[in-house]
Amino acid sequence: MELPRGYISYSQIRLYQTCPKKYYYIYVKKVPVPVNEKVYLGIVFHAVIESYFKEKINGSEPSNEALLEKFAETFAKLQKEQVVTWESPQEETFKRGSAFVKHFLHHVVPTIKPLMVEKELITDLPGSDVSLKGIIDLVETDFSITDFKTTTARWSKTKIKNHYLQVVIYRYLFEKAFGDVISRLKFKIIYSKNPTAVHHQEIEVKPKDVDFDYTRMFEVIKYVVDNIRQEIFFKNESFSCGFCEFKDLCRKDT
Repeated sequence: MELPRGYISYSQIRLYQTCPKKYYYIYVKKVPVPVNEKVYLGIVFHAVIESYFKEKINGSEPSNEALLEKFAETFAKLQKEQVVTWESPQEETFKRGSAFVKHFLHHVVPTIKPLMVEKELITDLPGSDVSLKGIIDLVETDFSITDFKTTTARWSKTKIKNHYLQVVIYRYLFEKAFGDVISRLKFKIIYSKNPTAVHHQEIEVKPKDVDFDYTRMFEVIKYVVDNIRQEIFFKNESFSCGFCEFKDLCRKDT
């Protein structure tokens, strides 16, 4: 079979590595599935900061009040497009998201000079018929690449390492489009379990941390693409199965 989207991306690779069966349900069978409130909050937050950076790049800057209104509008609007399972009360999630936006405005914005936002890049991989695609959250005026995450807790060293492939892919895509001009690769993690104690964590991924000759990246992509094309979608059983939105469907298939 061919790649369901016609290209490979970091999110597809990560999902296949997590569980090939889950990849099958989402990308091949296209089984509709609700998201939990944590994922939904991340979707809304990204939409809001994208709007903010686009305005700033175009020479205007929305007020704090306007951005909070934008968050409220987006929080309500996207529920019409996405089914959400509220494991925590909706009002609590809204308050936490509003606190994320306030923290972003006061503690993150002053350090950022945006150049491009939600930049979509795609390239054909050498020696293959595979296209690699990525959407970079933010490129700053010094050509540094930043990816934003929202979560409930500070990232551990293990979690940071588990996301190295993402920045390697982003760097590769950026080099193919613009040349070797990247100065820094960063994650900005905004985290909190409640609206009263929001923090952020900036993680810079340095060359010594990651192999930028791309050998490992090509190996991982080849493995995932070959398996998808051969329709290898086994169930990767782990403790996470109990929390998977496809657990009932998966049991029936088995």
